[in-house]
Amino acid sequence: MKSEEARLRDIQAMAYHVMDDLHLNETSRSEKDLRAALDHMARAVGMLSDPDRNVTLNYVEEKVTLAYQLVVKKKKSKKRIKVQ
Repeated sequence: MKSEEARLRDIQAMAYHVMDDLHLNETSRSEKDLRAALDHMARAVGMLSDPDRNVTLNYVEEKVTLAYQLVVKKKKSKKRIKVQ
């Protein structure tokens, strides 16, 4: 099982990847997917900024992963090679 520090690094890398892809990639995306990804990222940040320090790493990881799947994985799955 990964340490908490390793999990946080993975979550951070996924979050950076999502934000970079949203800002630097000109690919058109559905508004529904963008809203859902933004919602997941906002909820993860909200959990991390909880003043009571009741942070659930599983919840944060789940939300960032869902945003990653909506933005990055969906884009990759649309790339297909035509065979002639």
